[in-house]
Amino acid sequence: MTVQDRIPLQNGIEVPARSDSSTAADRSSVTISPTARPSLQTDASAPPYEAPCIEQPIKVVNLRTLEQQAAKVLPEFGFHFIAGGSGDEWTLRENEMAFDRLTIEPRYLPGVASADLRTTILGSAVSAPIITAPMGLQGLAHSSKEVGSARGTIAAGGLYVTTSVSTLSLEEIASACEAGPKWFQIYVPEDRDYAREQLQRAKQAGYTAIVLTVDATTYGNRERAAMLGLRAPPRLEFGNTPISPALAGRTPDMHKTALDWGDVAFCVAETGLPLVLKGVMTPALARDAVRHGCAGIWVSNHGGRQLDHLAGSISVLPRIVDAVDGKVPIIIDGGIRRGHDVFSAIALGASVVAIGRPVLYGLALGGAKGVEAVYARLRAELAMTMQLAGAGSIADITPDFVSRAST
Repeated sequence: MTVQDRIPLQNGIEVPARSDSSTAADRSSVTISPTARPSLQTDASAPPYEAPCIEQPIKVVNLRTLEQQAAKVLPEFGFHFIAGGSGDEWTLRENEMAFDRLTIEPRYLPGVASADLRTTILGSAVSAPIITAPMGLQGLAHSSKEVGSARGTIAAGGLYVTTSVSTLSLEEIASACEAGPKWFQIYVPEDRDYAREQLQRAKQAGYTAIVLTVDATTYGNRERAAMLGLRAPPRLEFGNTPISPALAGRTPDMHKTALDWGDVAFCVAETGLPLVLKGVMTPALARDAVRHGCAGIWVSNHGGRQLDHLAGSISVLPRIVDAVDGKVPIIIDGGIRRGHDVFSAIALGASVVAIGRPVLYGLALGGAKGVEAVYARLRAELAMTMQLAGAGSIADITPDFVSRAST
């Protein structure tokens, strides 16, 4: 297969173009370009990548311990692909450290007998204000791929966000979600027809909202693999190559570089579904998003994987909440590892939080049951925090519960 037969994806990974004569295995395989990213040097003689395959309940003491546990079962490349960030990984660290600068101010004697964690987001009911963030290439984490993380999320009462750079097709993942709530996240391709196909497929598959990521118009400087001397597997799976005969022979770039508000309008017009703008880190962008008809704001720095030295997500949340002024719901991700992190994010104005790496670590350790256990632990910690702080429901968690720690 020549380079011309591939579709550029991310981090030097390229996807073979789809044709009517190709087999299912051919269509789902990905070849690594040795020149596209120096941090992902291919090794044609490397053995096939062997992701963990065990399905089992796991004991989650807390979400921070999962990373060390997952490192023991994941191949080295897969672990660092998931765990790593960009540049010096300052933002990756800051996402968690920013939560450590917040304190909770409890209300004792409130007469709260128990905590009700249930809430809704854009019309979807969830068992707690926690959803699964979109993450690509989950076949690196577990043999069940996105089916495992989707099933675990839905079983836990969460909402699943499928990414356009998933290992499996968006239809397979939607099927795994069954009737559970699901959104589709897209990196707008350069090829309008390919973008249109993805959006229409998502709507037909039953996704109820579109998440448009705006912070990945080029690739973050992810140096960890190169610094560790790791080589990417020669072949990986990718599930959303074009299927329309009209797109046969095209090699669309998965990420449009000159993304603008016209692309936002395009995504809304193509599906008629609510659109959530992901990657919002400034009040100005939040205000513009509301003005352009976005139905939700997703505060995110891409888990510290794109532009390094961005602030931690929780640090910018209050200003974005002020800018939005209650007009649309707000989702936040980045560094959420404890129930009190969820509590703080809700208190500062988020509607729900999204978790990423902990889901993949749970997936690696136990498949769908591992993901379910991650959710269970975070829910238990949130319920305990609410009970001890004096908040009986999600609506009761107000800004005066949280303050910045004195130095």
